[in-house]
Amino acid sequence: MTRQGTGTSGFDEFRRAWKPLVASALGMGLGLSPIPPYSSGIMAKALEAEFGWGRGDILGVLMLVPVALLLLGRYVGRLVDKVGPRKVAITSTIALALGQLLIALIGTSLVGFYIGWGIMAVVALGTLPMTYLKVINGWFIEARGLALGLSLACTGLAGAVFPFVLTAMIERFGWRGGYVGLAAMPLLIAVPILIAWLREPDVGDDRPAAARAAENAGLEVATALRSYRFWAIALGSLMLAFGISGLLPNLFPLLTDRGVSSAAASSALAALALSVTGGRILSGFLLDRLWAPVVCAILVIPAMAALVLLSNPGMTGSIMVASVVTLGLVAGAEFDLVAFMTARYFGQRHFSELYGMQYAAFGMGAGFAPAAYGALYDHFGNYEIVIYLSIGLLTAAVAINFTLGRYPRGFSEDAEGAEGAVLEGAA
Repeated sequence: MTRQGTGTSGFDEFRRAWKPLVASALGMGLGLSPIPPYSSGIMAKALEAEFGWGRGDILGVLMLVPVALLLLGRYVGRLVDKVGPRKVAITSTIALALGQLLIALIGTSLVGFYIGWGIMAVVALGTLPMTYLKVINGWFIEARGLALGLSLACTGLAGAVFPFVLTAMIERFGWRGGYVGLAAMPLLIAVPILIAWLREPDVGDDRPAAARAAENAGLEVATALRSYRFWAIALGSLMLAFGISGLLPNLFPLLTDRGVSSAAASSALAALALSVTGGRILSGFLLDRLWAPVVCAILVIPAMAALVLLSNPGMTGSIMVASVVTLGLVAGAEFDLVAFMTARYFGQRHFSELYGMQYAAFGMGAGFAPAAYGALYDHFGNYEIVIYLSIGLLTAAVAINFTLGRYPRGFSEDAEGAEGAVLEGAA
């Protein structure tokens, strides 16, 4: 499962493209992907204290992002492929900041709060990974996996920064100050870097011809959609997202229900945040060297074992932390795997549109799983069923990925489906 050489090394790619890589990482880290999961809980407490709204009503806005992604993600991706990621990223990042300010302005009623979030979810879709990974794929071939992992790791690092910024702003200026702080970070930090450094490779740059040719290689969208591989990747992505994202928000009560102290559970979740970032870098490193379904199995199978350990009420503190860290590695690898497989199996030509649809499948799983897992807990009164549900979903995702076959070595535009692509190692 080796790839065709491009006449350049991974080191050369990083030397040429470190500025676009940094810009992409900052754009994603201060974009729509990390903001809802890492800020909503903190903001919910402030809004609940201010207006007396139910916490479920406040957190219900989290459903708006995956719905907007499902309805519009493909078209945003098509726009990225057509006009380029730079214009979309800069415009959408500015719109994201304005959307946060709009929430601060009209969010004094629950209806206004939902309207503000709905507008922000739509206008900020261009800050999601489907925009920036188009840039990464254009610059990197030999070190693409590691570049993807490094850029996506910034979303995890943002989760470590947001609580401090939000807490300070809320304490000084109230809940509106929190949203102003969320608006200021992309507007004052990300936008200037995007303007200065975010760009795709020039047509006449000094990269090898094979690297330049890869930018325009790939299947047409209709051809990819007729492919079994496209839907297999989407289903596997949805299962991974549902099985992991549904469990992570429930880890704290799961651990405390097992008799773990709140302090120890909090320490385990801090270790989880670090392992999510590490998982993205590790998976990227492995993807440059191994077939993607093998990488998925390497990361997921230990996570399944960790889930079995978490189902044991008598686990020790060290086993608990190790199990949670192992789950974090999978949570960090999900984005890398889907983005890498989309580029390798379908090419770069329509990457953003195709990845927009794949990301929508992932987003639906990640967006709706926490509520579903919470409902299962309410019905059964324990977390046993959700642990075994996650094990089943992860097992199925690994199995589906192993049906994808070899990476294409080239793309035949006349082929009826992606199966007509020339496979690596084929005669």
